[in-house]
Amino acid sequence: MSQRAGWYDDPENPENLRYFDGVVWTSHTTPRTSPSAAQSTIGLAQQPPSSQQAPTQQVPQAPTQQLPYGGGQPQDGGPPQYGGPPQYGQYPPAPQYGPPGYPPAPQGGYNTMPPAYATALGVKTTPDGVPLATYGQRVGAWVIDFVIQLVITTIASWYWLAQFIAWYSNWFDEVLNQAEAGGSTTFDQTTLSSEISGYVLPISLISFAVTIIYQVAFLTWKGATPGKLALGIAVRLRERPGNPTLVVALKRQLIYIGTSLLSLVPGIGAASVIIKLLNLLWPLWDDKRQALHDKIAATNVVVRRRER
Repeated sequence: MSQRAGWYDDPENPENLRYFDGVVWTSHTTPRTSPSAAQSTIGLAQQPPSSQQAPTQQVPQAPTQQLPYGGGQPQDGGPPQYGGPPQYGQYPPAPQYGPPGYPPAPQGGYNTMPPAYATALGVKTTPDGVPLATYGQRVGAWVIDFVIQLVITTIASWYWLAQFIAWYSNWFDEVLNQAEAGGSTTFDQTTLSSEISGYVLPISLISFAVTIIYQVAFLTWKGATPGKLALGIAVRLRERPGNPTLVVALKRQLIYIGTSLLSLVPGIGAASVIIKLLNLLWPLWDDKRQALHDKIAATNVVVRRRER
């Protein structure tokens, strides 16, 4: 059933009204009428015409309604009189606008739009009308978060990283010196791998912990990582608004945890790269714009409401 045409609250600017033609929002907007202006209009409409003024063409008046305030006092013990001028500091409650079925402002800082409006514009939304983030926004946020996590990991693992750089430099110089002296440059692969693992393993564990804590902490606290906040997007459950819970945030990391463990298995570690690539590209063809980790946690990455 189509929604009734008329002037409603502008979803892009709450200070204006926008005309809804029954299918989509039009480009026609008008400022709201302030309560004081409305009061002045009512007062002028109630004043009798002056005897010295020439008759003017009568303007059709819109149906009047009783205002939920009044300066009139009860008469003869009856109910208070409504429609009179308000007392100082009293104003009527703000009217509610929107076509029938227009969803109220949701929690969690999201924008919503009527289903008919989203369908006409070809905008993909959650079931309650919150627009989904574009693939470019998601990738941009991932890059920002990757750089931040890399800096944190480098600082936290600097001791082992510095030790590895010093060891590798000495080992490489030794190999060059042996080659220049005409000696053999062969070395024990098992010993070399063991030596490298002694440095790489703690760095990898620190990187793993930084990623999990970074993602889970920001999603449960802000509903978005710093990269997502910078690009105006956030994470929420697909079916209802609000920041992800601890369990939901951990579910979104199962792909990362699984591929990290899989990469340690000899012979099949390359499969983790394929899974990571599929997870990154999945929103490109998914009708709900969900990555694989979104499907596991039943989440969506959506556009946040612009702060005014």
